[in-house]
Amino acid sequence: MNKVLVTVYVPLIEQEYNLFIPVNRKIGLVKKILVNSIVELSDGAYMIDTEIALYNKMTNQEYKDDMFVIESDIRNGTKLILL
Repeated sequence: MNKVLVTVYVPLIEQEYNLFIPVNRKIGLVKKILVNSIVELSDGAYMIDTEIALYNKMTNQEYKDDMFVIESDIRNGTKLILL
């Protein structure tokens, strides 16, 4: 499996999105992919911010940019928060 299906909650626009993310990429790149996808899916309601953090909704763990997704606890069904 090269991708996992996650739920991303964006508090700024109070929306939730189900998105596939690649497991063989670093979290820093995945955050950029998520932001671009959410900007498009929200019809521009979500504006790109320079400082973006990605958290696990259940554990409140922040994911570091230099970690690969496969090395983290992100799996199918993981709920994330994008701040």
